[in-house]
Amino acid sequence: MTRPVLAALLLLWTSGCMLAQEGATQPAPTQQDPQATYQDLARALNKAVSDWRQAAIKAVKDAQAEGRDIPAIAMQPPTKQFIERAQALAEQFAGTDAAVQFLGFIVKNATNESDAVRKALGALWADHSATAAIGGVLDFVASAYFQHEAQKEVTALLDAVIEDNQDADVKAQALIARGNLHLQIAETDADRTTAAADIRKAVTLTKNEEILQQAKDALFEIEHLQVGCTAPDIVAKDTDGVAFKLSDYRGKVILLDFWGFW
Repeated sequence: MTRPVLAALLLLWTSGCMLAQEGATQPAPTQQDPQATYQDLARALNKAVSDWRQAAIKAVKDAQAEGRDIPAIAMQPPTKQFIERAQALAEQFAGTDAAVQFLGFIVKNATNESDAVRKALGALWADHSATAAIGGVLDFVASAYFQHEAQKEVTALLDAVIEDNQDADVKAQALIARGNLHLQIAETDADRTTAAADIRKAVTLTKNEEILQQAKDALFEIEHLQVGCTAPDIVAKDTDGVAFKLSDYRGKVILLDFWGFW
């Protein structure tokens, strides 16, 4: 398979649509069981995406085998019907913690459904910013800031959680999410200082090891991976198998090219 074809196939599934984990097949749940209903919805989406991906790969391979041009391939998975189902379920469980997972499903998995994402973020802000359940979606809501042009909604939600939520771990998650977001859009040292302040505050609030590791990673980026920082040392082997360190070339102009298929 040529590199252009492989690249096209890899683009079939982007980080913009991060799916819930697949699980074992189970009997269809009743609407009275929101967790089972959520799992059923997630499995259905996963199957649809898997079928879509396999059909696209087969179309490319068939075209190659027959010497035809590669056909046009939809570059985004079929999410619309599943987002609509999640909206209906969020409405069914509106006002309860059960709604959070369906609202989060929309934010996490939507592709072209930006209006649905902005509405879901608004509902999370209006109804759930002070609940512990909101912690389950904070790790990925910031992606909607860019992917769905939901700057106002994402900012309002994170600010409200930080201000109103009494759960220390949830507040810490929101501070890290806001700090990382501010770091991505930072244009000045003052912006980066603001981002670091959020993340350092998060460290003082929680003892959760996973959250603390997220904060540690974010602070490392702020303190060591910004323009003007000394690059962390890299130890590797060159094309002849000879070991070298990046620091061996200190004082010289170095171009680092990081690449791969992901």
